[in-house]
Amino acid sequence: MDGTRGTGSSTGRRRLVLVACVFVVLPALVGGLVLWYQVSAHGTAAPGHRIVPGADMAARLLVAAAVVLGASHAAGRLAVLLGQPPVIGEICAGILLGPSLLGRAAPQLWARLFPEGILPMLDGLAQLGLVFFMFKVGRDLSSVRLRALGGRTLLVSLASLAVPFAGGAVAAVALADGHAGPAGPVAFTVFLGCALGITAFPVLARILSELGLSHTAVGRTSLLAAAIGDAGAWLLLATAVAAAGPAGSSGPGIALMVAGTAVAAVLLGPLRRALRRALSRRYGNNGEEGAAGLPVPLLACAVCGCAAFTSAVGLHAAIGAFLAGAVLPAGSGPVSSAADRLGSFSAGILMPFFFLGFGLSVDLSALSPDSGTVVTGSVLLALAVLTKLLGPGLCAWVTGMSRGDALKLGVLLNARGLTELVVLGIGLQAGLIDRQMFTVLTAVTLTTTILPAPVLRLMDRRAKRAPSGASPPGAPARGAPKEQAPQPSGGPLAPEER
Repeated sequence: MDGTRGTGSSTGRRRLVLVACVFVVLPALVGGLVLWYQVSAHGTAAPGHRIVPGADMAARLLVAAAVVLGASHAAGRLAVLLGQPPVIGEICAGILLGPSLLGRAAPQLWARLFPEGILPMLDGLAQLGLVFFMFKVGRDLSSVRLRALGGRTLLVSLASLAVPFAGGAVAAVALADGHAGPAGPVAFTVFLGCALGITAFPVLARILSELGLSHTAVGRTSLLAAAIGDAGAWLLLATAVAAAGPAGSSGPGIALMVAGTAVAAVLLGPLRRALRRALSRRYGNNGEEGAAGLPVPLLACAVCGCAAFTSAVGLHAAIGAFLAGAVLPAGSGPVSSAADRLGSFSAGILMPFFFLGFGLSVDLSALSPDSGTVVTGSVLLALAVLTKLLGPGLCAWVTGMSRGDALKLGVLLNARGLTELVVLGIGLQAGLIDRQMFTVLTAVTLTTTILPAPVLRLMDRRAKRAPSGASPPGAPARGAPKEQAPQPSGGPLAPEER
């Protein structure tokens, strides 16, 4: 028997600690102190010499990536604890890492964490995240079965875009002189109408899942209204970007608009049907075979190619990625399996860098109540909320939906989320708006995305406390026509992280 075992467990542990201190901790401390002295006295290398070229920049990039990913994950978990979708926390983390908080509170730390040399690298990761996110948005919207639309749902869907667009166009008349970008007042008017009409389809699906409304008539109607409204908004936004032209001139812009419309028609028409037939012949309905047969890198290559094409012809890369998602056939099988894996990687790894890039371009602390910004923001916030309540909400109530469900519908369609941030980024980059309007609309977006979940929970609590003889807000209206709830083609939507 080993002699050390007869001394008892506590004595053995003390002996191990002593041995570790003498033979491990003490030598490590001595070596560390010597290295620290050498670095302080002589530096790490001779002037102008570096053993590994670019090692310092690579280290800075990795440190910044670790901070961004860690802050994004922590903020997402905190948002869930507060009853919000994770994307709300991730957006706030990106904004707070920018000049809105960190750049103002600790400018030296901010400059060391995000030096000029690594910003192009971070922007590259952000652009990849944006492209793959827009591909997923296109996939989500293409899975909606338009044939399931009833008369009421179609009217609500059209109202969800038409009424906010009209409100934004009216507001643009008063705001164009002070906030229109180089593209001019016409493009500014179209853009502001699109910005107020957007609903974040993925964020809406997440809210419906968490509140248990995914399988209700109001939940499915809101999803269909968001899908159709967003498709129309993206079409109008692409028109505004193309009409603005590369330098704000109308001639090249009109040519781009015509070319872009022709490309979209070809992609969404003959090419989509040809892809559906080809994939059906190759893979059939076997999802496992499809998952192995369609590699994720091949799908990512196709998405990046579409995005690069639209960017090269003068449109935004996000529009090409959106079209790539809309072109690929919906349903189970090879495309869905590869798209889900691509979306998961993008959501967890790449999108935090997009949030950071967005946060670096916006400074919420610069909003000054003395410059009329508060008035502008308040008016736009009121328009954003009321046009969704009085547009699709009132339309649904007039066509037979109960008052409570119609109010819920209007509240749900106010969730603008990440999709709206993408729209704002495109508008700023294309010169449709100035930076002050960009900042104001960012604040409006965050407010309208945070409000729906707590407002709906409050409505549910009030409904449960209502007298037993009263009709609950979600009950069908007396004498209202019954309409079968429309369903997306892929069955019930799974919970979405974004």
